[in-house]
Amino acid sequence: MLPRAQVPRTWWLPHLMARQSRHRRCASEEHEEEFQALATTYTIHPGVCMPRSQLRRASVRTSIHLTGVVWLVAVGSACQDDPADPGTGTVQITTVSTGEGLDQDGYMVQLQGAAPTPIGINTTATFPGVIAGEVEVRLTSIRGNCTLQGPNPRLLRVVAGETFSMHYDVACVHTPLLGRIVFTSNRDGNYEVYSMNPDGSDQVRLTDTPDDRELVPASSPDGTRILFVDRVGPYDDVYTSDLYVMNADGTGRVNLTNAAGTEEDPVWSPDGSQIAFWSVRDGSADIWVMDADGRGQRNLTNSPSLSETTPVWSPEGDRILFTASTSSASHLDVINADGSGRAHFTDQPADIAFGILSPDGARIAYSAQATGYKLFTTSTDGSDPKSVTGDLGGAAVIASWSSGGDRIAFASDATGDLDVYVTGRDGTGTVNISNNAAFDMIGAQAWGP
Repeated sequence: MLPRAQVPRTWWLPHLMARQSRHRRCASEEHEEEFQALATTYTIHPGVCMPRSQLRRASVRTSIHLTGVVWLVAVGSACQDDPADPGTGTVQITTVSTGEGLDQDGYMVQLQGAAPTPIGINTTATFPGVIAGEVEVRLTSIRGNCTLQGPNPRLLRVVAGETFSMHYDVACVHTPLLGRIVFTSNRDGNYEVYSMNPDGSDQVRLTDTPDDRELVPASSPDGTRILFVDRVGPYDDVYTSDLYVMNADGTGRVNLTNAAGTEEDPVWSPDGSQIAFWSVRDGSADIWVMDADGRGQRNLTNSPSLSETTPVWSPEGDRILFTASTSSASHLDVINADGSGRAHFTDQPADIAFGILSPDGARIAYSAQATGYKLFTTSTDGSDPKSVTGDLGGAAVIASWSSGGDRIAFASDATGDLDVYVTGRDGTGTVNISNNAAFDMIGAQAWGP
């Protein structure tokens, strides 16, 4: 082996940039070895094979972060693969969060094949017994005002008997809608957009258009903008509607659709780059998607025999959940964001509507028609149903999860008026937060980050 001083420190860079890994083979110590990881301790030269006895004594490991792959590398590699069990290693994950508006509820971290695990905003979690080999790690439940530095998910190469440490850097900023709820109310004589704190305090009117009705507001993932529906025409009769976006303070409103017809229920994709909604511009209610600036409008479902409404995005942004209805039944369907792979999400017709996935994707909140539109949550496989509204009278519709997934906002007519309520994920601590003798309603993305 070459002395350390003679080994160029950058020999591996062009190989790593071009192929992310370098594979060389050898049949004996005199031939090239098969590299399973890149050596960044600079004690191995390309083409040099390390005897297995020396490899056993080597213990230094390091990592490289590049193009979404985290390589765990060894000082050396043996000439032949061990036929035995791959063994297990340990993974330590550290979160480092900085800035304003940190989410004290923390994040969720998930190793491939395991359930998501809570992790604090500045802490270290240890995962022993991870099977050696390539393992995908993903950090989720990141509030919209926070940005994760580097790729996510990341692919680790775990080595048996070794501990691999990695960290996620998260930078957060304060945004206007941080922790707030946007809603519609007609308390001032017309349907306008308002915002308030989750306890009902500081209720602020954001729009003032006496000739239009603004409905179904949706907070952007970063808390800086609001989508909403603008209706023009006789109420409960003939009207047209378009989708608008404005700044969080109500300024800078822009018409995104400019279509002759009905455009309703806009929702942001998790990264804020796309908007899903439903439209009747092609003759029936279909699910549509467009870019956040209104470009690229396209019909995803195009089903003349069905009415498809109330779209919501999956937490990963790769699928859209929506209600599909005929004249006699409704159920939840799911479709890929590119329009492919449509399937039933549930097989319970005439029972479930207005479904929305929790931020971690583990549960779904929905209104059950058979119970008079009571609000429930269930696991995504349909198991473990739980009542959210309990003994609260009246109907409860349009659930909206908080960014941390620990609370749910919904609208109910339990008092005779339609009000906005907030409750715990398990249905405890229910409070009427709008508490106004008017029509107060939310959309699926009522919560700011």
